Amino acid sequence: MPRPTLRSCFIAVAVAIVGLHLAAVTLAALPPNRYSDAARGQTEYLNPYFTQNWRLFAPSPIAEDRSLRFQGAYLDADGRPARTPWVDWTSVELDLVRHRVVGGRAGYVTNKLVPSLRSRTSAMATGQQLVVTGAPQADPPSWEALTRALRSAGTPAASLRGFLRYERSATQLGTDVLQSRFPQLDLTAVRYSVRRQGVVPYAARGGSQAERDAARPVSTDDVGGWRRPTLGSSAERAAVRDFDRRHR
Repeated sequence: MPRPTLRSCFIAVAVAIVGLHLAAVTLAALPPNRYSDAARGQTEYLNPYFTQNWRLFAPSPIAEDRSLRFQGAYLDADGRPARTPWVDWTSVELDLVRHRVVGGRAGYVTNKLVPSLRSRTSAMATGQQLVVTGAPQADPPSWEALTRALRSAGTPAASLRGFLRYERSATQLGTDVLQSRFPQLDLTAVRYSVRRQGVVPYAARGGSQAERDAARPVSTDDVGGWRRPTLGSSAERAAVRDFDRRHR
């Protein structure tokens, strides 16, 4: 019987990994049921870059626009607390999507990030949500302090890990974006907001622009708590700065 070669072992392992990945994607893309719920822990690695979104189709098509916005805090020349304007980062990303036949993956970051941020926060109990949103501008907690506070509020370990992963990612992106927009400021805190606005009702879509605007639901903002600035690597900061300059 011939002995397996290194090449055949490599091919077998690669095929097994691809097969498991395809199975995970299939389970994650299924409508919620007992099988997809049971496999949720094993398919968690797909978030955020390998998730599938079928909401272009019935029975639950996309019904609202979402955007990720960032704001920074700093001390003005007189030493008084001040805030930057809100920066709509989603509009920057959409410039890449709208002006290219095939948009790059950089144009879909917040589309992947926003649902994960909202789902992990909304799954928390009221006391845990107050810890998340109640951090003050003057003294934002360190990541270690935020972790301890959420543990004390009874946040399950798995939920805490998932929340901190996306919260830190959003804070780092926000810090890099604000540093790009306001390089002269010494940021003391940053926060993000998820803005949601329902689409124009189907019955009103045949009207004028003014009529469609009037019929559209008012936007709502889910504002997070203040976090300490969290810079990415020099390469990440340069990538955000260059992307912002090209597409804002």
